[in-house]
Amino acid sequence: MVKVPSNKDLCLRCKGGKFLCGLTFCPIILKTKALLPVRKILPKLRNEYYGPSPPSLFVGRFGYPKVRLGPMASLNWEDIDVIDEPDQWQTNLTMEDVVNLRARLFRFMAEPIKVTEVSSRSKVLEITQEQIQATSPVQLEMKFSKKPRLDLNFDRFTQPMGARVQINSIQLASTPKIDQKVDRVVADTDLKANDAVARLYSDESTVTQITRLFSAGLLGLEKKRRFVPTRWSITAVDDILGNNLRKQIQDYPEIQDYMVFHNSYLDNDFWVLLIPGREWHFDYHETWKQDSAWNPGSSTPGILTDTEGPNGRKSYAINTVGGYYAARLAIQEKLAQMRRKAAVVAFREVGKGYAIPLGVWQVRENMRKAVNSPCYHFGDLNQALKFIGGRVTIPMRFYSQKSPILNRKTLDEFF
Repeated sequence: MVKVPSNKDLCLRCKGGKFLCGLTFCPIILKTKALLPVRKILPKLRNEYYGPSPPSLFVGRFGYPKVRLGPMASLNWEDIDVIDEPDQWQTNLTMEDVVNLRARLFRFMAEPIKVTEVSSRSKVLEITQEQIQATSPVQLEMKFSKKPRLDLNFDRFTQPMGARVQINSIQLASTPKIDQKVDRVVADTDLKANDAVARLYSDESTVTQITRLFSAGLLGLEKKRRFVPTRWSITAVDDILGNNLRKQIQDYPEIQDYMVFHNSYLDNDFWVLLIPGREWHFDYHETWKQDSAWNPGSSTPGILTDTEGPNGRKSYAINTVGGYYAARLAIQEKLAQMRRKAAVVAFREVGKGYAIPLGVWQVRENMRKAVNSPCYHFGDLNQALKFIGGRVTIPMRFYSQKSPILNRKTLDEFF
């Protein structure tokens, strides 16, 4: 989604040069510029492609329980090691940097296949599953009959992606190097999916790498393996890892004072408040400021909240969706590292400068950066809230009304 101002004449009068909408960049021009290098290369592709895959894949969700899937591949070797590894991206990349990086990554899609057909003899499937297990980029050779569909796909769950191509055939042009730890987990068809995710994580696979294997139907009991659409697999892996960490940190002693962390990126402000408490509790607030991309023309902020207690969630976080699980995982990682438990209130304030969705990776990575930044310590809750309240743009009373943790009755239960 790219925000277009409600006043249609505004874009015509501005033409991307006067920033009449209040942004510091034009989303339309940003997208057009990102596609320029791709437009120059497309005529040279004809009906075949020979080039590197990060390694990566994409599994669509439309048509489920039949899905389209296939490898993603880049137009050249530039930044190939990080082009599909947001865990390794520096959070000082501009929005334009991210869009330009991802515009070169094509989705090569095969014919629809049932999600249960993970052992299909399809050559596309076989090679896709093999190349995503690799520890480094591989060369692919593919043929297609239709011209690539030139577009940039933006989604609040996944990173931006470039053109889509319907492929007819595929070949490996180099031999994938597969880590033995990954190979053992994939080969173990008696290992449940949740346990496989946990083992890969303990073996220091990145969240993105685990998500790819999960999405490709390579984890879990043999008869229960399934293809999982990419956007669903991102949240599923964040949730599995988060639930495992929640159980782990429950056995740790509680923190002794009130701790506050902060990070800001791409007109997103992230605040984390850790509260001494006997058990794990988590509130996540996602606030869209006035005139931000998903709150246009509003005179009041839009605050969405999801929460959980010591036993976790029994239902999907319908308000803040994937961002909830990404933020929670980052904070739980920090508590596990500290070997401490706490009640947590996390805030994300989104301004109008975040006009293009880049995916939940930026929530996870920015929360990680926040909790690993210098910490502010306070002796009581009022001091901590006063500190945060003087820096967030939304009055703290609005958050207190939404937050079960900041509700006085709930706080009394903690102590």
